[in-house]
Amino acid sequence: MRAFVAIPFSADEHKKLELLQESLATLPALDDFRWMRPRNIHLTLRFLGDIEDTQAEAAAKALRTAGEGAPAFEISIDRFGVFPQLKRPGVLWAGPSETPEPLVELEANLSRYLAEAGFPPGQGIFHPHVTIARRRSRDRPPAGLEGELEIAEQRWLTPPLICRAHEAVLFRSELNPSGAIHTALEKVTFH
Repeated sequence: MRAFVAIPFSADEHKKLELLQESLATLPALDDFRWMRPRNIHLTLRFLGDIEDTQAEAAAKALRTAGEGAPAFEISIDRFGVFPQLKRPGVLWAGPSETPEPLVELEANLSRYLAEAGFPPGQGIFHPHVTIARRRSRDRPPAGLEGELEIAEQRWLTPPLICRAHEAVLFRSELNPSGAIHTALEKVTFH
């Protein structure tokens, strides 16, 4: 099964993210992007890839241990960016300028317990973000993208969009033509 660990958002936060997507869709530089289904938007803590059932059980245990006693916290979404780079944007994301300390600790603990369970380390430094769109083609960069994202931050992320992290979830992700279907396998509620 394909799996990942993430912080999901509430229905109200999904609605705010959907309105953000609708606003961004008016920008010419984003014409070539397809928008994520709002209900699938989440903040990924770790993508696990294709794993076996026994690995899913180990990941669930790592999540429970990492999330034990973790506090609920707020994520202040105040900037846009792209992966892998402006010259070849494949993903449009929104995220915080500063990572909240509880999120830093949660991700570090999760990484440690996943490593103890035999999972390989995550790729690179953790940069919390929510993927809001993916680019259809990558042949050349969209004209004016950097400038439009700077203007969009001022227009739609000032003041920041505040999301509340109240749980972390191990999800199974099934890909199909109409979009991914995410099923919760394990949940940890923050206090």
